[in-house]
Amino acid sequence: MQTNALFYKIQKGTVITKDYVNWSINLLENDVSSPSVNIISSFLTGESIFEVEEYFNRALNELEIQKPTFEICARAYIGHLANKIIKENNHSFTFDFAYKIYRIVASDLDYPDDLMEWYEISEMIDEQRNGDIPLEFNESQVISTIKNEANIFLGLNV
Repeated sequence: MQTNALFYKIQKGTVITKDYVNWSINLLENDVSSPSVNIISSFLTGESIFEVEEYFNRALNELEIQKPTFEICARAYIGHLANKIIKENNHSFTFDFAYKIYRIVASDLDYPDDLMEWYEISEMIDEQRNGDIPLEFNESQVISTIKNEANIFLGLNV
C-alpha cells in the first residue's frame, strides 16, 4: 500500500496492523528503507496496532514524510482500489471495490467532475445486483466498464 493510501485509512479510522506491515514491505520492495520501516516489516499482522503506529510515526520522521491533504489521500486510496479492480477476476469483489470507490467519491470528495463516472458505475452495480439491469448491459459489460474506468483513473493519476 502506498503512503498516501495508508494515510487515507488512518484518517478514516479503518487502518489495521496489516496495512502498516504491507506499507513497509512496499517501501522495502521499492528500495526505501529506514530503521523503523525495517522494524514494521517484521511485525506479524495480528500484533498490537499501538506499537506499530509508534514505529510508523518514527518512520515518517526518518523518511521526512509529511501528511498530505485529505483529497490526495482519498484519491490515492481510490488508486489502490483501482489496482485491485484491475487484478481481480471475481466479479463480486470487483463490484465491491467499485462500490467502495463510489462511496469515497460521494461522501469524501463530494462528487468531483473527473470522478462522476463512478456514480454511473454504482448505478449499474445496483441495477445488476437488483436484477434491474437493462438488456443491453450484462454482467461482463458492467465488469468491463468498471475495469476500463479503473484503467483510466490509473492512467490519469500516475
